Amino acid sequence: MSILPIVIIVLILHFTIAPMPEKIGPFLVGSIFLVAGLTLFLSGADVGFSAVGAKMGSALANKRNLPLILAVGFLIGFGVTYAEPDVNVLCNQIHSMNPSVNAGTLKLLIALGLGVFIDLGLLRSLKNYKLNIVLNIMYLVCFALVLFAGQAMASISFDASGSTTGPLAVPFILALGLGVSKASAGSSEDSFGLTGVASVGPIVAVLIMAVMTKGAASSQAAETAAEASSALGSVLLHVLKNTAIGIAPLLLLILVLQVSLMHFPPVKFRIICAGIFYSFVGIVLLLTGIEYGFSSLGLTLGSELGNRFDSFLVPSLLALLFGAIVVLAEPAVWVLTKQVEDVTAGRIRSMVVMVALSVGVSLCVALSVIRAYFNINYTIFIFVFVGLALILSWITPPLFVGIAFDSGGVASGPMSTSFILSMIMGISGSAEMGFGVVGLIAMSPLVAIQILGVLFRYKEKKALGQKEVK
Repeated sequence: MSILPIVIIVLILHFTIAPMPEKIGPFLVGSIFLVAGLTLFLSGADVGFSAVGAKMGSALANKRNLPLILAVGFLIGFGVTYAEPDVNVLCNQIHSMNPSVNAGTLKLLIALGLGVFIDLGLLRSLKNYKLNIVLNIMYLVCFALVLFAGQAMASISFDASGSTTGPLAVPFILALGLGVSKASAGSSEDSFGLTGVASVGPIVAVLIMAVMTKGAASSQAAETAAEASSALGSVLLHVLKNTAIGIAPLLLLILVLQVSLMHFPPVKFRIICAGIFYSFVGIVLLLTGIEYGFSSLGLTLGSELGNRFDSFLVPSLLALLFGAIVVLAEPAVWVLTKQVEDVTAGRIRSMVVMVALSVGVSLCVALSVIRAYFNINYTIFIFVFVGLALILSWITPPLFVGIAFDSGGVASGPMSTSFILSMIMGISGSAEMGFGVVGLIAMSPLVAIQILGVLFRYKEKKALGQKEVK
């Protein structure tokens, strides 16, 4: 149901206005891999990574040892970010644009940023600080850094934030925040927000690097950022190798924590290991499908649309459509929406959150096309969207503030980092104009979910008023 609409739209475009004979075969094969990968990942995440994160969060909070909580929180944040496949993809793309930016150093900075800000998020939850106040302070710091870093590095920093909270990180971070909140007697409002706070870390880290080095991304052809797909076997081996290397330290950390902190019963731990294995296989298949069939097709499709239409109208309408359905194929989104429904005891249905995310993401993907056609400065979007989100955080129910800022991270996953980013690059013909779309996708739920929260509060007040009248 998630992948089929994308396949149908691409096939319609292929047989009508944007023929792509060399790309359509790999795309269909990639779609099969995507379905299998998404299924395995979601099957394993709930009993694997999510279970470990929840147990770890409650065990840490019960210890009442703040240095231990912060140390393990940092290691988990650093480990899952360093293992996150999306981060590798983005860092290599940034290096291809600006060779002076070392991909390995950038990846290390992003992981450090997320690790530090996970600790800040855990501190907020343990000390019961208001989430909206913490987020307002953090993003005001980001605004100040953006003014010094410039448009190119600002777009990269927000893309880095969106890429860190992908299929590996989200189950861990969400469950860790939930576990700490429950064990520290926090309300359901404190169950969310850790991902939102953590995702500010990479923004700050990249912007500080940009300010210190005074580096600006140079504009190169889009082809450097999205290479044509090679043979399926070589892509599969490449993804398998990178994912295994990335996830190995995280698995070692889980084993150490099982012995020292979590103490799952042997039978339960074997089930968790099976879940982690399913998730690992799912991520490998998912990323193989994206790299083999989706990424290069996105670039070709974007180029066809950019060359065929001088006006932004048709490409932006198609971007609107793709944005609405691509979010359904993001594995981390399903993890988040399920947890929202569980934590709120069904008061907030997962499908309602999914619809709000789809609307927000679709509008921002369309805005990325408009930005490419009219060469609009990216910092304008940062100040408008994030500024509006911060204003809404003072009038939206606190639970929705946490959900909104968590959703910002999860909406921008592998599909956004590859397919949508490549498509925008193809439309604009410029890597510099392409970068920023992942960050925009991450900003959209900050506004969309909080507007949903305002409507939800109005609906509850109206229902309460009608009950009092009766």
